[in-house]
Amino acid sequence: MQAILLAAGRSRRFQPLGDKNFFRLYECFLVEQQVAVLQKAGLKKIIIVANDNNFARLKKLFPKYEIVIQKNLDEGMCGGVLSAKKFLTSPTLITSTNDLVDASVVKKVCSTKNCDGAILAQKVEQYFPGGYLKVGGGKIFSIVEKPQPNKTPSKLVNIVFHFFQQPKLLVKELEKASNQNDDGYEKALGQLFKKQKFVAIENDKKWIALKFPWHVLDWMASSLEEQKARVSKKAKIAKTAIVENSTVEDGAKIFDYAIVKNSLIKKGGVVGTHSLVRDSIISKNAVVGSGSDVARSFIGENSWLHRNYVGDSILAENVSMGSGCVCANLRLDEEDVKTVVGEKKMSTQRDKFGCVIGKNSRVGVNTSLMPGVLVGENSFIVSGLVVEKNVVSQTFFTAEWKTKRVKNLKSPPARAKLN
Repeated sequence: MQAILLAAGRSRRFQPLGDKNFFRLYECFLVEQQVAVLQKAGLKKIIIVANDNNFARLKKLFPKYEIVIQKNLDEGMCGGVLSAKKFLTSPTLITSTNDLVDASVVKKVCSTKNCDGAILAQKVEQYFPGGYLKVGGGKIFSIVEKPQPNKTPSKLVNIVFHFFQQPKLLVKELEKASNQNDDGYEKALGQLFKKQKFVAIENDKKWIALKFPWHVLDWMASSLEEQKARVSKKAKIAKTAIVENSTVEDGAKIFDYAIVKNSLIKKGGVVGTHSLVRDSIISKNAVVGSGSDVARSFIGENSWLHRNYVGDSILAENVSMGSGCVCANLRLDEEDVKTVVGEKKMSTQRDKFGCVIGKNSRVGVNTSLMPGVLVGENSFIVSGLVVEKNVVSQTFFTAEWKTKRVKNLKSPPARAKLN
């Protein structure tokens, strides 16, 4: 039994957080976490499909694995699978880092009997922007990609853990559809569904989608819920600080009157005096300066805060926010927060969502970032602004200031007369 792990995508929907495969909450990258799940499910042979930009990093992480390069990324999953077609001679699972599920579920998909293949499916009650399975009579008829919320063929969302008993037949259909660009894989699947019996295996355990940057917050919340709280003896915690149901690692420092609840403070992390951290991850050597409030947020390595409010937000590594900077996370009408991904405006399906800031960016003092704003990496935003739209990478974001000076004709009253 083997797996093809597709890791060549551009991660365009995941921006400004870079290559999704190399994002991490804890010590290992997402791609390492997914490989561990596949290994635990009994898939000993794993072939990884890379692109020119991440091949070297993947080869360094997995020196013993077969790693092939997808040259034309415009061909999407179709091109990715065809890049590994020489390996598709035995029963194969095809997956990516778009979804996190339990290893037992993956094993269940791969051990399905009396069919030609199986597709992992997630039953949803709320609309999810993905592909939906059209099923009936114990088999799959088609996958309907991103239908309108009121036109979904079922409540079953396609999760990319696809098992093929005879992957050579998939290759034939993919080669026919290879000129269809990024929807060739779905068209090839559609042809297989007509000729063979594919079944839907409903996921009965956790599922975390990782398509858009705000999904990191779901991943984080799930991880914090599962963590076993512990406080390292090598951490320094002031006697007046309060730490509840949290993990505090070696070298972390929590200063006087700080409060940390349901959170993770990683090695070298700092929580300053009178700061509040709740339901959040403070990464290695990240500093939450005095008087800050961090709620349900991920703060990346070597990032710095100082008297800030950061709510339901994601800061990549080496991000700095000046004093008084605020990440707003709630619309005035309290409807779901919307953002722009690429050129498409879409709902995050979250009533609270702040901002996402890419690595190596800086935000000046007293600047306000409105809900749903995405700030690209290596960007500077000057002081005192209201940022209501996305900021692309490598931007110096400023404004024209106009000041006025006139003669002062008044004098302030003496302080004694104000008593």
